[in-house]
Amino acid sequence: MSTTRALGLGAISGLRSLSGPVFVGRAASRGVLNLDGTFLAFLSSPRLSKALLLMELGELAADKLPITPSRTALPPLLGRAASGGVVGAAIFVSEGRRTTTGAALGASAALAAGFAGERLRALAVEKTGLPGPVVALAEDAIVFLVGFSSLRDVR
Repeated sequence: MSTTRALGLGAISGLRSLSGPVFVGRAASRGVLNLDGTFLAFLSSPRLSKALLLMELGELAADKLPITPSRTALPPLLGRAASGGVVGAAIFVSEGRRTTTGAALGASAALAAGFAGERLRALAVEKTGLPGPVVALAEDAIVFLVGFSSLRDVR
């Protein structure tokens, strides 16, 4: 189950870079995801969880602006990979598994989703004629659905 969670949370980190850390932070701060005694225990901080949530809200708004750089440009892509790696490692370490495996899965999923999401959004805009920000809202909904379902039944 940790593999599926790491891939799902990694993938949403590729779509919205802070989304995976927001879901992991909220789950950890509420005691749903046990990171106590691990090097990722800082993700359990309620203050960090709230800060990540506020930054994620900013990211959701900024994503709709025409000046936002491509998610596949090197700096944003590296950030997405790092974000996916952290959430993958957190999922694996919470279950006593190798953090490097979780990090590799999360980062790989983030990279793949970053490229796929950008291409799929462009195709959706082209084929439907809908404005980019409207299509981006649908992408946001997918991020939330995957995030919530990835951490359902964690214990």
